[in-house]
Amino acid sequence: MKAIQLKTRAWGPALHLLFTCLVIGAMLTAPVPAAAQKNTDKRFEEIKSEAQRLMDEIKVPGIAIGIINDGKVEMAGLGITNIDDPQAVTEDTVFYIGSISKTFTSTVVLKMSERGELDLEAPVRTYLPEFLVLDREASEKAKVIDLFQHRTGWQGDFFEDISSGEDALEKAVRAFRFLPQRTPYGEVWAYNNVNFIIAGRLIQAVSRSKSYEQKAEDELFVPLGMTHTSFFMDRLMADRFAVGHGAVFDGTSEPKVSFTPFPRVVYPAGAIISNASDMMKWLQFQFDGKDKDGNQLLSPKLLDMAHSPLVKGELSEYTGVTWFVEDIGGVRTASHAGRTAGFTAKMLFAPDKKFGIVVLTNGDRGIEVYDAVIALALKKYLDIEKIPLVAIPADRSSLEPFVGLWLGDNEDYKLYFENDRLMAQRLIKPVGGVQVFENPPPISMSSAGKDMVIMTDGAYKGVVGQLRRDKSGKPVFLSMQHRIFRLEK
Repeated sequence: MKAIQLKTRAWGPALHLLFTCLVIGAMLTAPVPAAAQKNTDKRFEEIKSEAQRLMDEIKVPGIAIGIINDGKVEMAGLGITNIDDPQAVTEDTVFYIGSISKTFTSTVVLKMSERGELDLEAPVRTYLPEFLVLDREASEKAKVIDLFQHRTGWQGDFFEDISSGEDALEKAVRAFRFLPQRTPYGEVWAYNNVNFIIAGRLIQAVSRSKSYEQKAEDELFVPLGMTHTSFFMDRLMADRFAVGHGAVFDGTSEPKVSFTPFPRVVYPAGAIISNASDMMKWLQFQFDGKDKDGNQLLSPKLLDMAHSPLVKGELSEYTGVTWFVEDIGGVRTASHAGRTAGFTAKMLFAPDKKFGIVVLTNGDRGIEVYDAVIALALKKYLDIEKIPLVAIPADRSSLEPFVGLWLGDNEDYKLYFENDRLMAQRLIKPVGGVQVFENPPPISMSSAGKDMVIMTDGAYKGVVGQLRRDKSGKPVFLSMQHRIFRLEK
């Protein structure tokens, strides 16, 4: 800024001194914008410090963190938006939030049910008579609420670019008649993206909206004041964007820009773009169900239902309505993570404690950062911690049932022995013909208990796999990372 020079007469020095004092006084007393205020909470500063250390170690270029604790909001951006064109990440930098988007889709459905526009216990075909999968019985039995609890049993992933228009979801649902049934309806918990595509189409059809995206915006983004949140990048062109980056596994290379946008059919399952500031509004909504003006947007009863342990999930987790619900140290927590090409994110909160945290990252290995950051925040703010499963000694014979090629919808796992050590090779499949994610190096595994294994090194250290057997005791499924893998015959 160019300096202003004052011309004075002989008596000018006194006037000049007075003017200078007034200017300095105004500078000292003027309110400092919230974003510019220095955060003095020692706990938050420690979390930022640990996040930066992990980012440097794992080579995740940038993250944004937001915490609400008993009404107080703290936010920070760390690192850079883009390795090729570095800009500082702030709380206003927009990221893809991946599957956290699912929580918006289910909330729109809850709002519609509260108004009597649909019944959560009604069959899906009541509202979408064209809906079918290959298994006719599953098609007929599936209820609206089932779309948010991952037990329908049919194929869970569908990333075909059927249409970029407002008819994308309608065309996708009609294509689902060819989806195979992986497990019997209602019997096995397995993460399912397809169900949220169905839910998006249900929203569009029942509300007679022009598009699912417009309905989500009208029902949630606008009333919550989420002005920097959208499904469409071109609507946020004035904002600073984070760019996705691939994973670095060798510890020495620099991350490379990696981004492949999802087709429109997947938008209800994982395509929202947002920033830490707006996600604090979504987090606050989980505590009170109110819009930006204090009006009740969703009743406490349905909000509590969404955050309650309704269906047994994987390991110690349950599913509410989309949210993953888990008791950590005697405290009920609800969470959801998200992964889009080059981006990872997670939101976790304790509804009874009015505490919550959101971490947005622009790196494929950001999972390791947000897991550690969230764990530290829970310890610092609530004095609770999750006790992880650990590797235990086991002989080779107890691990033999895990050996084989385990087939999934979007990736496979090959488990084999190498020098008497169980190894896992992750084989990630292309998405829409594009190899979006890089296969990591082979990962060593050990026993974590009866019919359980745990990854003991590398980028996925601590991931647990659980063997599922049929009535005769024969291994048929491997449950891992919220997915079900079938043993190749």
